[in-house]
Amino acid sequence: MLFGLLASCSQDAKKYRIGVSQCSDDIWRDKQNSELIIGAYFHDNVELRFAAAYDSDERQIQQIDSLVAEGIDLLIVAPNQVSTISPAIDRAYDKGIPVIVFERKTSTKKYTAYMGADNYEMGHLMGEYVANRLHERGRIIEVMGLKGSSPAIERHNGFREAIAQHPGIQVVATLQGDWTEPTQAVARQQQGSRED
Repeated sequence: MLFGLLASCSQDAKKYRIGVSQCSDDIWRDKQNSELIIGAYFHDNVELRFAAAYDSDERQIQQIDSLVAEGIDLLIVAPNQVSTISPAIDRAYDKGIPVIVFERKTSTKKYTAYMGADNYEMGHLMGEYVANRLHERGRIIEVMGLKGSSPAIERHNGFREAIAQHPGIQVVATLQGDWTEPTQAVARQQQGSRED
């Protein structure tokens, strides 16, 4: 779909450079990148440049600025957090570069298109599911996604609104799920120490 916009019948077609700024590097992001690469195979005039921020706002800002400096024609970005990456997105957009924000949202309105799921509805459906499974009575712990990311915020809001409709369900704690690579590496080290 995206690459269809870049197709040309001319042999002297312009070469389009697309910068892809991923907020992290994991199986999900690898799959997304692979699908973009497959799509690019159908177009000789498309070059992809990937950057992974490994859940670091500062790194993602630097990578976006670097992609812009390289002269990309399109920026595709999954912002690590809602507000912190917005200035870099603004700078790209203000230079006339179309910006596609995907999977995660940004606080800026300076983007060309957004592609992603309805995370609020996902959270709401999960809240209804939990209430149903517990027959509308029980105590639960909510485990949230990455703090500051739009999916975590929106899913939390949807979940809490659904749970609020069931007074027999009590949220006794909210934990921050942290699946970032540095945290996982520490957890693996700690697990190895316990096994020794």
